[in-house]
Amino acid sequence: MPLGNAAPPRLIAVDLDGTLLDDRGRISQRNKAAIAAVRRRNCDVVIVTYRAYLSSKPYARELGLHLPLLCCNGALVKDATDDHVLESFPLTRAAATAAVEYGMANGFEQCLYIGEHYIGHPAIVNKYGEQWRFQWEECDDLRERLHEPTLMVRYFIDEHVGARVARDLDHLGVEHVADRFGDSVQVTLMQKGVSKRSALERFARDLGIERRDVIALGDGALDAGMLAYAGHGIAMANAHPAALAAADEVTSSNEDDGVAIALERLFALSPPTNR
Repeated sequence: MPLGNAAPPRLIAVDLDGTLLDDRGRISQRNKAAIAAVRRRNCDVVIVTYRAYLSSKPYARELGLHLPLLCCNGALVKDATDDHVLESFPLTRAAATAAVEYGMANGFEQCLYIGEHYIGHPAIVNKYGEQWRFQWEECDDLRERLHEPTLMVRYFIDEHVGARVARDLDHLGVEHVADRFGDSVQVTLMQKGVSKRSALERFARDLGIERRDVIALGDGALDAGMLAYAGHGIAMANAHPAALAAADEVTSSNEDDGVAIALERLFALSPPTNR
């Protein structure tokens, strides 16, 4: 149902991949039009993404957004107008070192996120960095980079070892999140308490916006927390089961303008005539 006489939302939080972007990494004209329309109604729109800042900023510019970007699953918040770091939550060096050494001992493919770049062995960069090569740096031994603030340690593992990894690393007291990445599972280790939900919650609080006035849209397991936090959480039709379970409603897929369809309904917007 449209919002009707209910107080209009004040903040829209939207994920990028699998949500606002189609499978080729594009924002459709219908999604752009819907975002622009809700902004004209004095509703802010913020990107909340697992992506790094460098690969998120072009989309903020494309949409004309001037709010900070909540990146790296909430571990990094930067002002997209001047690239100023507003919040950063790195792992302790001890935890990052232990995680890297555990990955090495188990033969895991792994990388780090440091200073706006993914850091990996050349073989890992060649395998996972082709699309975003400008964001990757090569390093034969990740331990050589751990003196720098490390936002993430990331493993690419088989699904059947995921539970063991979580159990073995529980003593480190880090945030452990897992999601699909192609044919493997991507496990990300971050500072305890870091998540899209916590980043969105802080951001809304800083703006004086209550959770009932927040709408969140997402598709991944990592989006489930922010969908549950928002006054109204919307999962895409292509969403992970955890996101579907956390959402208040399900819209169409990212390939079918699901973001626009949801916003058009909630704000009683007319879809564009030329699509």
